[in-house]
Amino acid sequence: MSRASRCLAAAAALVAFACSDIGAPVRSDLYEWRIEAPAVPGPGVDTLSFHWSRNEQPVRVWVEDAFGLPDHMARAIDVWESAFLYGEFDATVVSDSGTADVIVRGGTPENKLQRLRLHSALRPECAGETQLDIDVATHELRLPIRVFVDPRSLPDDPGIEPCLALTSIHELGHAIGILAHSEDPEDIMYTDPEVDLPSNRDITTAEAAYHTPANLLAVRP
Repeated sequence: MSRASRCLAAAAALVAFACSDIGAPVRSDLYEWRIEAPAVPGPGVDTLSFHWSRNEQPVRVWVEDAFGLPDHMARAIDVWESAFLYGEFDATVVSDSGTADVIVRGGTPENKLQRLRLHSALRPECAGETQLDIDVATHELRLPIRVFVDPRSLPDDPGIEPCLALTSIHELGHAIGILAHSEDPEDIMYTDPEVDLPSNRDITTAEAAYHTPANLLAVRP
Protein backbone atom coordinates (compact mmCIF):
# COMPACT_ATOMS: atom_id res chain seq x y z
CA MET A 1 0.00 0.00 0.00
CA SER A 2 1.75 3.17 -1.18
CA ARG A 3 -0.99 5.63 -0.15
CA ALA A 4 -2.23 5.68 3.38
CA SER A 5 -3.83 7.68 6.11
CA ARG A 6 -6.01 7.03 9.09
CA CYS A 7 -9.48 5.56 9.09
CA LEU A 8 -10.95 4.34 12.34
CA ALA A 9 -13.72 1.94 13.23
CA ALA A 10 -14.76 0.84 16.70
CA ALA A 11 -15.16 -2.80 17.56
CA ALA A 12 -16.10 -3.27 21.20
CA ALA A 13 -13.26 -1.69 23.16
CA LEU A 14 -10.73 -2.07 20.34
CA VAL A 15 -9.83 0.24 17.50
CA ALA A 16 -9.01 -0.91 13.98
CA PHE A 17 -6.50 1.29 12.18
CA ALA A 18 -6.31 0.87 8.44
CA CYS A 19 -5.18 2.95 5.52
CA SER A 20 -6.64 5.00 2.70
CA ASP A 21 -5.85 8.17 0.76
CA ILE A 22 -3.79 11.02 2.12
CA GLY A 23 -3.68 14.70 1.32
CA ALA A 24 -0.83 16.67 -0.20
CA PRO A 25 2.31 16.81 1.96
CA VAL A 26 2.61 19.86 4.17
CA ARG A 27 6.04 20.58 5.64
CA SER A 28 6.33 21.89 9.17
CA ASP A 29 8.59 21.28 12.13
CA LEU A 30 6.67 18.17 13.13
CA TYR A 31 3.60 16.13 12.21
CA GLU A 32 0.71 14.63 14.13
CA TRP A 33 1.86 11.48 15.93
CA ARG A 34 -1.34 10.84 17.86
CA ILE A 35 -4.43 9.04 16.60
CA GLU A 36 -8.14 9.57 17.08
CA ALA A 37 -10.57 6.84 18.12
CA PRO A 38 -14.30 6.85 18.84
CA ALA A 39 -14.86 7.79 22.47
CA VAL A 40 -16.12 5.04 24.76
CA PRO A 41 -18.75 5.77 25.82
CA GLY A 42 -19.60 8.12 22.95
CA PRO A 43 -20.33 10.40 21.33
CA GLY A 44 -17.18 12.14 20.20
CA VAL A 45 -13.58 11.09 19.72
CA ASP A 46 -10.54 10.50 21.90
CA THR A 47 -7.07 11.59 20.91
CA LEU A 48 -4.73 8.79 21.93
CA SER A 49 -1.04 9.18 22.60
CA PHE A 50 1.69 6.98 24.03
CA HIS A 51 5.34 6.98 24.95
CA TRP A 52 7.45 4.78 27.19
CA SER A 53 7.96 6.32 30.62
CA ARG A 54 11.32 6.26 32.35
CA ASN A 55 10.27 3.48 34.73
CA GLU A 56 9.20 1.28 31.78
CA GLN A 57 12.62 1.40 30.18
CA PRO A 58 14.69 -0.13 28.82
CA VAL A 59 11.94 -1.42 26.55
CA ARG A 60 12.44 -5.15 26.08
CA VAL A 61 12.41 -6.23 22.43
CA TRP A 62 12.40 -9.84 21.28
CA VAL A 63 13.26 -10.47 17.62
CA GLU A 64 12.68 -13.65 15.63
CA ASP A 65 15.85 -15.04 14.08
CA ALA A 66 14.66 -14.73 10.47
CA PHE A 67 15.55 -12.62 7.41
CA GLY A 68 18.40 -10.97 9.30
CA LEU A 69 15.86 -9.23 11.53
CA PRO A 70 17.98 -9.32 14.72
CA ASP A 71 20.65 -7.16 13.07
CA HIS A 72 18.11 -4.87 11.41
CA MET A 73 16.18 -4.34 14.62
CA ALA A 74 19.33 -3.79 16.69
CA ARG A 75 20.27 -1.03 14.24
CA ALA A 76 16.74 0.38 14.37
CA ILE A 77 17.00 0.60 18.18
CA ASP A 78 20.33 2.42 17.88
CA VAL A 79 18.85 4.83 15.32
CA TRP A 80 15.89 5.81 17.50
CA GLU A 81 17.95 5.98 20.71
CA SER A 82 20.39 8.36 19.03
CA ALA A 83 17.51 10.56 17.83
CA PHE A 84 16.89 11.80 21.38
CA LEU A 85 19.12 14.38 23.00
CA TYR A 86 18.60 13.30 26.60
CA GLY A 87 18.14 9.54 26.43
CA GLU A 88 14.35 9.72 26.47
CA PHE A 89 14.13 6.31 24.78
CA ASP A 90 16.10 3.20 25.69
CA ALA A 91 15.56 -0.38 24.52
CA THR A 92 17.33 -3.70 24.72
CA VAL A 93 17.01 -6.98 22.86
CA VAL A 94 16.00 -9.91 25.06
CA SER A 95 16.21 -13.65 24.45
CA ASP A 96 12.85 -14.61 26.01
CA SER A 97 9.73 -13.55 24.14
CA GLY A 98 7.69 -14.15 27.28
CA THR A 99 9.33 -11.14 28.96
CA ALA A 100 9.20 -8.83 25.93
CA ASP A 101 7.35 -5.53 25.62
CA VAL A 102 7.74 -5.62 21.84
CA ILE A 103 7.78 -8.80 19.76
CA VAL A 104 9.19 -8.66 16.23
CA ARG A 105 8.50 -11.45 13.75
CA GLY A 106 9.10 -12.07 10.08
CA GLY A 107 6.19 -12.62 7.72
CA THR A 108 2.58 -11.50 7.93
CA PRO A 109 0.31 -11.60 11.01
CA GLU A 110 -2.27 -14.38 11.20
CA ASN A 111 -4.94 -12.13 12.71
CA LYS A 112 -5.41 -8.80 10.93
CA LEU A 113 -8.71 -7.76 12.50
CA GLN A 114 -8.54 -7.76 16.27
CA ARG A 115 -5.98 -5.05 16.95
CA LEU A 116 -5.15 -1.52 15.94
CA ARG A 117 -3.00 -1.89 12.84
CA LEU A 118 -0.39 0.52 11.58
CA HIS A 119 0.23 -0.77 8.09
CA SER A 120 3.01 0.29 5.80
CA ALA A 121 4.08 -1.42 2.60
CA LEU A 122 7.34 0.47 2.30
CA ARG A 123 8.72 -1.03 -0.90
CA PRO A 124 7.53 -3.59 -3.44
CA GLU A 125 10.04 -6.03 -1.95
CA CYS A 126 8.79 -5.92 1.65
CA ALA A 127 6.11 -4.66 4.00
CA GLY A 128 5.60 -4.01 7.69
CA GLU A 129 2.84 -3.92 10.23
CA THR A 130 2.63 -2.91 13.88
CA GLN A 131 -0.23 -4.14 16.03
CA LEU A 132 -1.33 -2.29 19.15
CA ASP A 133 -3.98 -3.82 21.40
CA ILE A 134 -5.75 -0.75 22.82
CA ASP A 135 -8.73 -0.67 25.15
CA VAL A 136 -10.27 2.69 24.33
CA ALA A 137 -12.58 2.63 27.34
CA THR A 138 -9.77 2.28 29.88
CA HIS A 139 -6.98 3.91 27.83
CA GLU A 140 -4.84 0.81 28.25
CA LEU A 141 -2.24 -0.40 25.77
CA ARG A 142 -1.98 -4.13 26.36
CA LEU A 143 1.53 -5.43 25.86
CA PRO A 144 3.29 -6.83 24.00
CA ILE A 145 3.28 -4.63 20.94
CA ARG A 146 3.61 -6.89 17.90
CA VAL A 147 5.69 -5.93 14.89
CA PHE A 148 5.78 -7.86 11.62
CA VAL A 149 8.35 -7.39 8.85
CA ASP A 150 7.51 -9.28 5.64
CA PRO A 151 10.16 -9.65 2.90
CA ARG A 152 7.60 -10.50 0.19
CA SER A 153 10.45 -11.58 -2.10
CA LEU A 154 13.46 -13.87 -2.30
CA PRO A 155 16.43 -13.13 0.00
CA ASP A 156 18.73 -12.37 -2.97
CA ASP A 157 16.34 -9.99 -4.72
CA PRO A 158 17.85 -6.51 -5.30
CA GLY A 159 16.84 -3.97 -2.69
CA ILE A 160 15.56 -6.41 -0.09
CA GLU A 161 18.18 -5.65 2.57
CA PRO A 162 17.76 -1.84 2.47
CA CYS A 163 14.01 -2.37 2.49
CA LEU A 164 14.12 -4.60 5.57
CA ALA A 165 16.40 -2.09 7.27
CA LEU A 166 14.15 0.92 6.72
CA THR A 167 11.02 -1.12 7.45
CA SER A 168 12.49 -2.11 10.81
CA ILE A 169 13.18 1.55 11.63
CA HIS A 170 9.70 2.60 10.51
CA GLU A 171 7.85 -0.07 12.48
CA LEU A 172 9.92 0.52 15.60
CA GLY A 173 8.97 4.18 15.22
CA HIS A 174 5.35 3.16 15.72
CA ALA A 175 6.30 1.01 18.71
CA ILE A 176 8.09 3.90 20.45
CA GLY A 177 5.00 6.10 20.19
CA ILE A 178 4.67 7.63 16.72
CA LEU A 179 1.23 6.12 16.22
CA ALA A 180 0.31 7.99 13.05
CA HIS A 181 1.96 8.31 9.65
CA SER A 182 3.64 11.37 8.27
CA GLU A 183 2.16 12.80 5.09
CA ASP A 184 5.56 13.47 3.53
CA PRO A 185 7.74 10.85 1.77
CA GLU A 186 10.86 12.63 3.05
CA ASP A 187 10.04 11.31 6.54
CA ILE A 188 10.81 7.73 7.58
CA MET A 189 7.33 7.55 9.14
CA TYR A 190 5.61 8.15 5.80
CA THR A 191 3.82 5.01 4.59
CA ASP A 192 6.18 4.61 1.62
CA PRO A 193 9.21 6.73 2.50
CA GLU A 194 11.87 7.89 0.08
CA VAL A 195 14.47 8.00 2.86
CA ASP A 196 16.13 5.29 4.94
CA LEU A 197 16.72 7.19 8.18
CA PRO A 198 14.60 9.49 10.35
CA SER A 199 14.40 13.05 9.07
CA ASN A 200 14.68 16.13 11.25
CA ARG A 201 10.87 16.19 11.30
CA ASP A 202 10.75 12.56 12.46
CA ILE A 203 13.17 13.40 15.25
CA THR A 204 11.31 16.55 16.26
CA THR A 205 8.04 14.61 16.27
CA ALA A 206 9.52 11.83 18.41
CA GLU A 207 10.85 14.39 20.88
CA ALA A 208 7.45 16.08 21.01
CA ALA A 209 5.80 12.73 21.71
CA TYR A 210 8.14 12.14 24.65
CA HIS A 211 7.67 15.62 26.09
CA THR A 212 3.87 15.64 25.84
CA PRO A 213 1.74 13.86 28.47
CA ALA A 214 0.49 10.52 27.15
CA ASN A 215 -2.95 9.12 27.94
CA LEU A 216 -2.34 5.46 27.07
CA LEU A 217 -1.03 3.29 29.90
CA ALA A 218 1.12 0.28 29.04
CA VAL A 219 -0.26 -2.80 30.78
CA ARG A 220 1.78 -5.98 30.97
CA PRO A 221 0.09 -9.40 31.08
